[in-house]
Amino acid sequence: MPVRRSLLVPALALCAALALLCADLAPVPAFAGSSAQLAVRGSRMPRGATIYEVMVTNPSVGARTRLNINEKTTVEEIIAKARKEMDFEMAFLDGDWFLYEIEDETKPLS
Repeated sequence: MPVRRSLLVPALALCAALALLCADLAPVPAFAGSSAQLAVRGSRMPRGATIYEVMVTNPSVGARTRLNINEKTTVEEIIAKARKEMDFEMAFLDGDWFLYEIEDETKPLS
């Protein structure tokens, strides 16, 4: 009596190989928010404005965030944006926020 072999296993292997091959050929961005998407989205800063990136750190818990600011951004706006980014928007923390330069942490910026 001849031995019958099932074609199910080779068919599944062929489908898996095709799926892997197609996955390698598809253009997938390396990370979320590729530069092409950023170019499409409009900027909130006016043309010609200089943009600075600042790092804000809460030393007691080690929370950090990066903010993009311009010359007209006030210290109060930086603190408000940083608190929102780091989820420190509790009312009882309102008076306990100060901004210092990294070189001289003895006097707060105003």
